Amino acid sequence: MHILVNGTRREDLETRHAGRLPGDLLEILGTEFFRAGQLVVGVQVDGTDVTGADRSEWGQRAGVQELALLIQSPGQLLAGSLKVSLEWLPLLRTELSACADRFRLGEDAQAIDALIRVVEGLRLLFLGIGQIQRLLLNQELASSALVEGFQAEIPRLLDEIIVAQEGRDWILLADLLEYDVMDQLSRWEETAAALLEELA
Repeated sequence: MHILVNGTRREDLETRHAGRLPGDLLEILGTEFFRAGQLVVGVQVDGTDVTGADRSEWGQRAGVQELALLIQSPGQLLAGSLKVSLEWLPLLRTELSACADRFRLGEDAQAIDALIRVVEGLRLLFLGIGQIQRLLLNQELASSALVEGFQAEIPRLLDEIIVAQEGRDWILLADLLEYDVMDQLSRWEETAAALLEELA
């Protein structure tokens, strides 16, 4: 079986681990890379992307021709996650503004549809920042403490949004979205930019 790491064929690994099943090989290589300070962040078997959930299907399969791994250092993974979160912000800001405007104009049905997208966007951002926070555990970055503050604020704001929605207080809801949530997104943008600068 051919073994590719970040697009480069690794004959040394092929020789050392000849005859192993793909699942066993992935486990061994994951441990070796981890000890060397690298993380396996992507896996392809015979050109098809696979996840941990797929492992039972291909892990014990004989006849696999190629195992391709994408590895990154925690710093590279962190930088990539920060960049993705920053790319997500303009879309989220646009949705926030449109949603707040609809609530102020009394377009309740359209505003609630937009609010669902806003809340889902905030939830995804929150989950992504949770991943970033876990990656920061072993990094010595001065700006990492700012992430915790953001992680605490988003759930609080989501609770306030739900209370305002349940009370049908559309003006309060619009204000929360346009001012409080927007302010938190600006704080996150500054925090993520500072972390990226430190990583560079």
